[in-house]
Amino acid sequence: MESYRTETETAQTALFLSDAHFGTSRDEEERRRIDRFVSFLRGPARGAGALYIVGDLFDFWFEYRQVVPKPHLLVLTELGALVRAGVRVVYIAGNHDYWLDDYFADELGFTVSRRPLDLRAQERRLYVTHGDDLTSGHDPGYRFLRRLVRSPFAIRLYHLIHPDLGVPFARWASGLSRAHTNRKKFVLNRTLEGAAREKLREGFDGVLMGHIHYADHFRYEEGELVLLGDWIDSFTYARLTGGRIALERWEGEGSGG
Repeated sequence: MESYRTETETAQTALFLSDAHFGTSRDEEERRRIDRFVSFLRGPARGAGALYIVGDLFDFWFEYRQVVPKPHLLVLTELGALVRAGVRVVYIAGNHDYWLDDYFADELGFTVSRRPLDLRAQERRLYVTHGDDLTSGHDPGYRFLRRLVRSPFAIRLYHLIHPDLGVPFARWASGLSRAHTNRKKFVLNRTLEGAAREKLREGFDGVLMGHIHYADHFRYEEGELVLLGDWIDSFTYARLTGGRIALERWEGEGSGG
């Protein structure tokens, strides 16, 4: 499994979410999901000190040198406004957006990590990860593919493809990956429990992760495991305040959580 990055968070309230997969389509349902997310950014996120996006905000993200996909502009604009309002936004790369370069950090002001976090916050030590590092132990084929597509050679090749061809192709491929994850999520839950509890035995007292598109909160003698869910069906997020983690659901404008 890959190493992690140590991070300290001083905010009194930190929020965590994952797996919005914006960009899957351009239909009315997609627009409603974006509107719901924007209302969350203007509501609970604006009142927090930090927002952790734990991977796969977009169904596909590739940083062309001069191009930002049009469907992503509203979400990116709102997140940039959140940073300017004083909220720290931390982005942990997921398996659909590992081709991050410098746009999120340089243009939007995010803190970006391509590795899981060893997060010290509110007298807690939390392992925060997209989750594919915890669920790939049983799947050598996925581990090989993961290394291959993240290689500098693969990235240089993809830069040669015009965005009008590259983005639709990647959206199709991402859809296959997402369907594969959804089909296997209950098997993965049994697999990841052992991996998560191993992290707790290493000295972490909490594990927060996405990837499997399933929301739940488990408590063990060693600590707790929070599955963040997604912003496709569950619209859930975790709130850390006063050292306590709560899993909440955002219903939309006017929702209290």
